[in-house]
Amino acid sequence: MRWAVIAALIAFVILAALGGAALIIVAAHVPIAANRPSAYNDALARKILSCRNVLFVGAHPDDIEFYCSGLIVSLKRRGSQVTFAVGTRGGKGRQGKAKQRLENLRSHHQLDAARVLGGVDVVLFDYPDKDLSSRVEEFAAKLRQLIAQRKPDMIVAWDPHHIYNPHPDHIAAARAAEMAVNVVSCAICYYGTTQPNLWLGFEDDVFRVKLKAIRAHRTEVPWFLYPFAKRFLTKKDKTEGAKIGAAYAETYRCPNSE
Repeated sequence: MRWAVIAALIAFVILAALGGAALIIVAAHVPIAANRPSAYNDALARKILSCRNVLFVGAHPDDIEFYCSGLIVSLKRRGSQVTFAVGTRGGKGRQGKAKQRLENLRSHHQLDAARVLGGVDVVLFDYPDKDLSSRVEEFAAKLRQLIAQRKPDMIVAWDPHHIYNPHPDHIAAARAAEMAVNVVSCAICYYGTTQPNLWLGFEDDVFRVKLKAIRAHRTEVPWFLYPFAKRFLTKKDKTEGAKIGAAYAETYRCPNSE
């Protein structure tokens, strides 16, 4: 048993040195929301769940699952169309064959997670991981094209103004989504926000699917880090859920919604 623990610690150090261990970074930036739901929360939740076609925008494979899986499963169970637009394939700035191998793995893991969530369509772009900020306008143009093709009722993206995990790629993806929406006049809600105004509740069966989808990202959440992911997400989602009388909840900011 002791050797297993030592091996896990060594593996963690190696993964962190190689640019992995995203889970610890995420966990460090998953605060409990300081504000509380308003009297409009139930009506806003019903409005969001009534959307029949929703586009989620992320910077990397696994961004969306950590923050939005509860919403995605709830939408899919209501028969809604859900699409992911992911800006990079998660090469972490590597070069050559190492970059290609990692991008292939993470792309496959993204597709695996999409199947777990109920059959999400995935559009993977090939912008440079760790340098998406240099391609914001180009990414925004591609999102506008995708919006024109898919005609979503709503876009869900990183919060460009109140983001609590300010990785440069997250900020770039948020800006690109905002730019795209400003042109096409589509409704938008934000995840990864420090100023939520929507608490979307769900029960144990949905939370189990969320954990399974996160576990599908095996390069980012290997077996020895998964218990940490489960612990942090359980604590956050249960604490937020208690605010609205649900087992679990995710939080979003939906501008001009009240």
